[in-house]
Amino acid sequence: MRVAVVIPCFKVKRHIAGVITGIGPEVSDIIVVDDACPEGSGKFVESEINDPRITVLFRESNGGVGAAVCSGYEYALNQDADILVKVDGDGQMDPA
Repeated sequence: MRVAVVIPCFKVKRHIAGVITGIGPEVSDIIVVDDACPEGSGKFVESEINDPRITVLFRESNGGVGAAVCSGYEYALNQDADILVKVDGDGQMDPA
């Protein structure tokens, strides 16, 4: 089973590293979706977090959490993910 976690990101730069660190080894893919974040959450993830499971997607304009999640789900399905899980980037959900 290929498990993908989708993390929509908008103004979550101070939390995103902790969220990603909490994602267990049972997850095959971590898809970070920068929803035109003014803090540059996606660029931060690319430059500061070294996890080969991570793919960062960048939306050109802010579409809100729903649009960011849909972008992540579409990408995950195109990568043959079997299970999709959405985890918020602000640390309010336990990624375990």
